[in-house]
Amino acid sequence: MATTRSQLRADVRTELKKDPNGKIWSNPELNNYINKAYLKVQKDGNFQWRENQANTTFSTVAWTQEYALPTDLGKIQLVRFEWTNLYNTTKVQLKRQQSTFVSWTPSKYYLFGVNIGFDVLPSTVWTVDLDYQARLTAFTADTDESGFNSDFDLAIVKYAAFLAWSSIDWKQGTASSQLQEYQLEIDTLVSTYIFDNIEDLTIRLQRRRSTRSTNDQVLDR
Repeated sequence: MATTRSQLRADVRTELKKDPNGKIWSNPELNNYINKAYLKVQKDGNFQWRENQANTTFSTVAWTQEYALPTDLGKIQLVRFEWTNLYNTTKVQLKRQQSTFVSWTPSKYYLFGVNIGFDVLPSTVWTVDLDYQARLTAFTADTDESGFNSDFDLAIVKYAAFLAWSSIDWKQGTASSQLQEYQLEIDTLVSTYIFDNIEDLTIRLQRRRSTRSTNDQVLDR
């Protein structure tokens, strides 16, 4: 059974080793930190966790260039148009080429705001197959369950605890310790779940080479 927000919050309070009655950090504050930690874990895996894999299809309309992207979109993996892989471009580049005034079978796609667009314009109703890495839905209620299995709980708890300690000016040393423990947990998860991909090795090495201070991390939360 997946872990609920209520259980994660209790685990965060246990990790903090104080304030069991919420006199320093209220439940809403910890809930906010948990959601930020939940997203942080996804981002530090470059959205390549199994739980982030998603797919959708939609139909084009003749002479219509842009369509709404999935609201949970994290990163595009592959766009196929009637079983043909499309190349990525930009809307600005297409304007320079003035190539969007014709209509036939698209060979390129671009992202613009919350939409995906195609070049050339679709000439009729076609099926677009979109593989992407999704952002897991944030917790909004105590009964909401994590999209990850329990192996990820400690990383979420460690980062939420880092954020909690970072909110107190004279506890930056404790916050730094929690951040280091979080990074160890993420390294373990990456090596266990997605380290078979060479791109993930790059992610891990980049993290190790990071020279940002704890203060930088606090500003980034």
